[in-house]
Amino acid sequence: MAQSSKSRAARKTSAWFQRHANDPHVKRARKEGKRSRAAFKLTEILDQHALVIKKNAVIVDLGCAPGSWSVELAKRVGPDGLVIGIDLLPLEPITGVTLIQGDFDSPEGQQKLAEALQGRAVDLVVSDMAPEMSGNKLVDQMRMIGLNEMTLHFARQYLRNGGDILMKTFMGEGYDAFRRDFGSSFQKIKNIKPAASRKSSSEFFLLGKSFHQ
Repeated sequence: MAQSSKSRAARKTSAWFQRHANDPHVKRARKEGKRSRAAFKLTEILDQHALVIKKNAVIVDLGCAPGSWSVELAKRVGPDGLVIGIDLLPLEPITGVTLIQGDFDSPEGQQKLAEALQGRAVDLVVSDMAPEMSGNKLVDQMRMIGLNEMTLHFARQYLRNGGDILMKTFMGEGYDAFRRDFGSSFQKIKNIKPAASRKSSSEFFLLGKSFHQ
């Protein structure tokens, strides 16, 4: 009896795993002991787009799992700096990083963040968050813009004047309106598509510099 052919979903999943396994940035991440390939997106942006991190900087990494961004940021701020990573998922400890398991947009999460900050103003907010993909392009886009709006709201609460923000977003419905709102709080804004981001992906990163109330 002949085997039945794979379902379309199974074929797509199998193809994704093949692309992932063969991705040069995935291979490099494994070789260098990175938690994920996303580390290279961040380091490229920091090194090539004048996003300077001082040794005593205070940084909040929203939706930080699996922690690859927090690891890289902790290397840059040094012992006098502070990196706080928050995510709904539990994470393995990261040297030099204060990890919070919770929702950064909830009262409980905000309380834990305030305790971790101990009154220090935030120099940089970063977010590599993306929604759980449903397969419906419009639904996924609206979820992404929703996360972006939450991230911007957080930044407006915690960033010091002159601080910066870096967040993942998708191009599509709702983006132009969000970018206008985003631009009202930062002197300079820039779209960035790092080399480590797959060309087939709609993701890119929005950088805002010099926050002002």
